[in-house]
Amino acid sequence: MKHVRAVDGRFVDEQGRHVILHGISMVCKEKEMNYIGDWSEKDFIKLQEWGFNVIRLGIIWDGIEPEPGRYDDRYLERVREMIKLAYEHGIYVFLDMHQDLYSSLYADGAPEWATLTGGHTYEKTDLWSDAYLFSGAVQSAFDHFWSNAPAPDGIGLQDHYVAAWKHAVQQLRNEPNLIGYDIMNEPFIGSDVLGIVHAMFAAFADLAAEQSEGPAPGVEELMTIWMDPEKKLEALQMLNSAEAYRKVMETTAVAQAHFEQNILSAFYQKARDAIREVDPHRLLFLETNYFSNMGVPSAIMPATDAEGKPDAQQAYAPHGYDLVTDSDYVHAASGERVDVIFNQHEATRERLGMPMMIGEWGAYGESDLAEEASLHVQKRFEELLASDVYWSYLYPEMDRYSSFKGVCRGYPMAASGSILRYSYDHEKAGFEMEWEEDGSNESPTLVYLPNLKAENLRSIELSPSGSSFEWTELNDAGAGVLRIATAGGGKRYIRI
Repeated sequence: MKHVRAVDGRFVDEQGRHVILHGISMVCKEKEMNYIGDWSEKDFIKLQEWGFNVIRLGIIWDGIEPEPGRYDDRYLERVREMIKLAYEHGIYVFLDMHQDLYSSLYADGAPEWATLTGGHTYEKTDLWSDAYLFSGAVQSAFDHFWSNAPAPDGIGLQDHYVAAWKHAVQQLRNEPNLIGYDIMNEPFIGSDVLGIVHAMFAAFADLAAEQSEGPAPGVEELMTIWMDPEKKLEALQMLNSAEAYRKVMETTAVAQAHFEQNILSAFYQKARDAIREVDPHRLLFLETNYFSNMGVPSAIMPATDAEGKPDAQQAYAPHGYDLVTDSDYVHAASGERVDVIFNQHEATRERLGMPMMIGEWGAYGESDLAEEASLHVQKRFEELLASDVYWSYLYPEMDRYSSFKGVCRGYPMAASGSILRYSYDHEKAGFEMEWEEDGSNESPTLVYLPNLKAENLRSIELSPSGSSFEWTELNDAGAGVLRIATAGGGKRYIRI
């Protein structure tokens, strides 16, 4: 396999083909399992049959550096085994330094020795992610990290983190299907979230006043409602329109811009410099702060090289989740809220001039509207020509969920030239694509289709007339890859 690069805002392989990366996250958060899932070759065979060409593979700081300055290379060798399994099945990998609630003490991420809480005690919340908003321990731990507070050995926490990244990269960089490094999962602002939460609920209170005839609830009352399972659904309904949702989210943009421009981007620069010492070429995946994944405009800045120019090999890697994710209200998902999120992400991608990888989305489980929600996101990805990684791998049950329709879908894996548009229709097993073929590139265009029927194969419309193609089946259900031979360049079209 060849490396994937960033070129003119697109992902491109070494054959010069425009690549759409589409896959899944595989992250083991269990310390008892040494942060490696119980995955085997059968899992990777299934991923290949589902058409995934990339895996976002989780690595955990606690697994890499269990004690200050001591690295567990046995753990990294187990990570290497997973990368090699992916290689054997034609799947790219990028590494994701994963954290939730900062620490392995509360969820996963930092080792205990790197968790400094200023005396705060962690208390679990009903919805795990609410601890970001209400746990002083989680917020203080992030504060200490962003200030590069000294660890027990006197070395700064950030300095330890980037050194751990450098060590992991040095150990794994030679794997041929390894394409890059996701520097931190969902970086969180720390205790400054208190002002953000207050601003969001103040805007929410104004919205409530506009939508009701009675007196507007106060901020404290709204926060109480938000934590009440019976009342939260009613509150969510006030945020169903794009205009209302955008208004509430954007109230926090100034505070988050300060964090992203002055703290997060500086951290990414430090990590970039360390990684580039041992790997000058692979992609750096830059995530937004936690709240930008819900539709707040991002102010993230590119990492730069020694000359002060943007590093050429980096990608914008936000996540996209509706407010109801991971809760009991998945049935209340809103397509309008989701559109706000991805419109904001696309605006940031254009500003940065980078290719975009939606590093997480979904997490639907099985709910009444899961299929509808996943298909809505699929259409947005097609419109944006975005790459994506679904959260997360659950086998054997995930392909039984209705939401799987939006996950396992037809798409162009690689196009000889530039993809102009494409779409996949699950009901008709129909696919359309238009692309501008590069006449100097003889590598075939590759299209994955999950259930191509024989009659569809016979009725393929492909320009120019008489163009040749080859169908390689991956399983008995009709999944496979269509290889379309080049035709000398120019605009091309396929309809199935």
